[in-house]
Amino acid sequence: MGYKNTNLINNPSDILFIYFPFWFSLIYLLLLLNLPYLGSILFFIILFLFAETHFASTWLFFFDRQNWQWVNANLYHVQILPLFLLLSIAGLWFFNPNVVLIFHYLASGWHVTRQSVAISKLPNKGRSRSSIYIYLPSLIFIAIGLYQPGILSDYLTRSNINIVISFLFLLYFILIYSSFYIHHGNKFKSILSVITGIFIYLPILFIDDLAIATAVGVGMHWIQYIYLVWIINIRKLSTKFKSLNQTLKSSAILRRIGFVITYSLIMTTLTFFGMPKKLGEEVNYSLLYLIPILFQLYHFYIDAYIWKFSDSHIRSSVGAYITRV
Repeated sequence: MGYKNTNLINNPSDILFIYFPFWFSLIYLLLLLNLPYLGSILFFIILFLFAETHFASTWLFFFDRQNWQWVNANLYHVQILPLFLLLSIAGLWFFNPNVVLIFHYLASGWHVTRQSVAISKLPNKGRSRSSIYIYLPSLIFIAIGLYQPGILSDYLTRSNINIVISFLFLLYFILIYSSFYIHHGNKFKSILSVITGIFIYLPILFIDDLAIATAVGVGMHWIQYIYLVWIINIRKLSTKFKSLNQTLKSSAILRRIGFVITYSLIMTTLTFFGMPKKLGEEVNYSLLYLIPILFQLYHFYIDAYIWKFSDSHIRSSVGAYITRV
C-alpha cells in the first residue's frame, strides 16, 4: 500500500495503545485487589468505557457510505447468514444457555487471538512468524481456564500480590522507557505485541471469577481495537476537512461518539444486570444477557470480513488508513 513508515500515530502512542497496552491490566488489577469493595462498580465502568465501547466501534464501519455498496454486494455473508446463525443460537439458549456461553467464549478467544497475531505483523508490514507463539499459549490458557478458572490462584495471596504487581509495573516502565528513548526498530514492537498477545488470557489461570479474569486480560484487546478503529475513522474523515480540529468537531464525529456512548450504556446495563447468577446449586440465566451476547457474536463474525485485507475494498477503505503516510 506504499507506506512510508509503520507508525500508526507516533511511536510512543503506538507502544502504549497498540503494541503493549499492559498498563490497563496492571492498573485494573491494582484497583481490584486493593479496593475489593468497589469491585462491582469497577467492573461496570470497565464494561462501559472499554468492553462495550469496543463492540460498538465495529458498527462505525456501517457509518461510512463508501462501504454500503460493499455491504450490498456481500449481503449474504454480512447480513443474511449471520442473522440465521444468531437466530439459531438464540433458539439454543432456551435449551442450554451454558453451551451458548461456552461457544461465545471460544469465539471470543479466536477473535481476540487473531487480532493479536495481526497486530504482531503490523511493524513488519505483514511479515511475521509470531502466530504459533500467540495461538498456542492462548489455546492452552483458555482450555485450562474454562475447565478450572483460577487454577493457580493459591500462588497469588494478598501478602504477595502487590509485590508481584509492583515488579510487573517496574518491568513495564523499563520496557516502555527503552522503547521511547532507545531505537530498537520494528522487531522490538513486534516482540512487545507478541508478549501482549500471550498475556491476554493468562489471568484466567490466576483469577477464579471468569468474567473479571477476562476483563483484566482481554481489556488490552479492547484498548487496541478502540484505538485502531478511531484512528481509521478520524483519518478518513479528515480528508474532508482542512484541519484535525475541524474533523474532531464535525457532526460526523459527534454522531459516532453519540452512537458509541448510547450503545455502550445500553449493552453494559443489560450485561451487568443480566449476567448468570448462582442461586444455591442452580444457575439463573436471564434473557437480558442474551441480547449483548448475540451482538457480541456478530462482532466476532463480521470482523472476519471488515478486516479482511485480501478484499480490495477493505484494503482501500480500511487498510489504507491504518499506518501513517
